[in-house]
Amino acid sequence: MKFLGLFLLATSVTGRFTDDLYQVLAKSNANKNLISSPFSVDIALGMTYMGAGGKTAQEMRDVLKLPADKKEVARKYKQLLTNLEGREKVAILDLANRIYVNDRFTINPEFNKVVRDSFKAEAEAISVSDPKKAADIINTWVSDQTRSRIKTVVFEHDTRDMIMVLLNAIYFKGQWKIAFNSTYTQQADFRTADSKIVPVQMMSLSADFKAGYISQLDAKVIELPYRNSTLSMVIYLPEKVDGLPELERKIAGFSPELKQQEVILELPKFKIEFSSELQKTIEQMGMREAFSQKADFGGLVQSSTPSISKVIHKAFIEVNEEGAEAAAVTVAKSVRLIIRPEPLTIIADHPFAYVIRDNETIYFQGHFVKPEK
Repeated sequence: MKFLGLFLLATSVTGRFTDDLYQVLAKSNANKNLISSPFSVDIALGMTYMGAGGKTAQEMRDVLKLPADKKEVARKYKQLLTNLEGREKVAILDLANRIYVNDRFTINPEFNKVVRDSFKAEAEAISVSDPKKAADIINTWVSDQTRSRIKTVVFEHDTRDMIMVLLNAIYFKGQWKIAFNSTYTQQADFRTADSKIVPVQMMSLSADFKAGYISQLDAKVIELPYRNSTLSMVIYLPEKVDGLPELERKIAGFSPELKQQEVILELPKFKIEFSSELQKTIEQMGMREAFSQKADFGGLVQSSTPSISKVIHKAFIEVNEEGAEAAAVTVAKSVRLIIRPEPLTIIADHPFAYVIRDNETIYFQGHFVKPEK
């Protein structure tokens, strides 16, 4: 049995699968800072589904919540990826797919056409007679697509028995629409769920944002837009210091109605790197045969019966003060001729969840539970 590798990267017809996957990741990493892109995982598994048959395809369809008609699946992914091309003007949102095939095998022409047309994935044949060189080729592509934020996903031993590696890389970088002034960043106390006090570099800002207290979540929520972009970071801060697990169970598919108001915000600077092998997670969700000797991926390559050997997800995020000039804030601070309510205070000094999204799609999702040393 030869092996198919899936390597899924991020530096958040995605639907319930991405919510389901994040719920598992959040629970299994409850005590760790987390950054993930279920969106990225969905795309890579969606590519693989196009070459699956029989029970393997049925399980993938059920887990990924995909239609039975693969032509419809192809149309939905094509529309999704086409809409992303060149959409952002200042923020960078790059998504790329690539397939590497062991040059001893022949990729199925129909599969190659589908992933090229619908997933915009280029297929490249590489020799694995020199496993180190093959790994270097794959890792160079990954590093290029993530601006060197993720440099290594495969090692020499991963490529020896490789038939095919399907890669999805997603990279985002944006400037805040209203920037934090680094002059006001200072050390503050962060309270962890296990009642520890840890120092953190806390940014602060006072400006108008969409924000509010959401009673259904028992949490304060704020939307921080990126400059000249359709994307925002949404912060979910539970009222209780140990309230994050309950909150994350509630926010799946939740789109809060927020009103524009003055907010006093304190938010930690943070950087998170995350890596996980997702096979057990995906098997737990019901996709089992794809990893077994019974796997049916006959539509992928000719004269071989591959199964998935690994699903590796790597992600990176850095949140700091950088952003556009806060000219609008200065204007907002001019003399007011109307009576405004007291500003909403949001102090993120205990575990919180966050997403990076537009109106339709979550591209990145995670939580911050403690400052790293």
